[in-house]
Amino acid sequence: MTVFEAYADPAGDVGSFVSLGDNGLRALDAIGCRAAVAARSIELPLLRLRSGRGKQLGEASRRRVTLMRGHLVETLRGLAEEAGARIVTGRRLVDAAGGTATFAGGGTESADLIVGADGIHSRLRTVIDPDAPVPGYAGLWTVGGRSAHPVEPGAFTIMFGAKATMVSAPTADGTLWAAQVPADRPPAGTPGPEELAALFAGDRGPAAELIRQTTQWHPRTVMQAMPGGVRRWHRDGMLVLGDAAHPMGAGQGANLAVEDAVVLAKCLRDVPSVGAALARYEQLRRPRTDQMLKVAGANRDAKVAGPVAARLRDVMMPLLFKRFAEKGGAWMYDYDVEWNAVSAPASAST
Repeated sequence: MTVFEAYADPAGDVGSFVSLGDNGLRALDAIGCRAAVAARSIELPLLRLRSGRGKQLGEASRRRVTLMRGHLVETLRGLAEEAGARIVTGRRLVDAAGGTATFAGGGTESADLIVGADGIHSRLRTVIDPDAPVPGYAGLWTVGGRSAHPVEPGAFTIMFGAKATMVSAPTADGTLWAAQVPADRPPAGTPGPEELAALFAGDRGPAAELIRQTTQWHPRTVMQAMPGGVRRWHRDGMLVLGDAAHPMGAGQGANLAVEDAVVLAKCLRDVPSVGAALARYEQLRRPRTDQMLKVAGANRDAKVAGPVAARLRDVMMPLLFKRFAEKGGAWMYDYDVEWNAVSAPASAST
């Protein structure tokens, strides 16, 4: 297996931090990667939701690890190389046909299967389906960093402020934070610390100080989504997965990408032909990712709520979150890729 990576250093300063829940960790465990990823992470056993007025909206025990995206990539890349994978960096896909991938700057590579885990702006997605939808601005932009300002240990906290949402995660090296800001259009550049801190001036909690005491800034991100979804995931020995197939825009993106990879490996292991394996993969993954996209959309809506909707959110969320945490969340967090079970070929109706 050969992995072609567009970036020269995929484990470098790309993105912010990510969190993996029970479902993502279970998928990593199935292929022997969980311990190595956990060793690079901080475990945060509580998920806590607060309003900007200081009211606790919900709290749940959730096995969750948080780490920098670059550290996750670095760890998984090392494990892949130990397993015999060939990693080639700085090679960006521009086209594919007939089992041959073509890269920017020249050069081709042939394979029985070409998998595009190339993100929301996936090139392979448009190769598979030239009429594939184009991602659009989701109404949020985000910026974050690592701050010297401490927060309560052991909890991954989401604070819904009056003008923006603050996500924070304590680590031994400082507090990781991300501000998610609703706006009709994103700013041309990243606002300065005082301008960012002003977004939380009327809120209770550590958000403004987290920004002021930031020692390391992470890149600004414009959140995008494809509300209509991706119609075609595979064609002629080519497949997209992760954000290339179902961009979450919030919440479970990293977990779903890990699940995708493990379920695909299982289908390729158990189903005799590549075409049948890809059909079986989609049969297994479509219902779950469709359901998760609805949750991700609701998460975004909660963060772009206007003043009246935000007040209603603060009233209703404690009840809804308690119900979700106790019963409704099982489908999300208890999901098991069932690595040791044999995956049957897709049904004739697929």
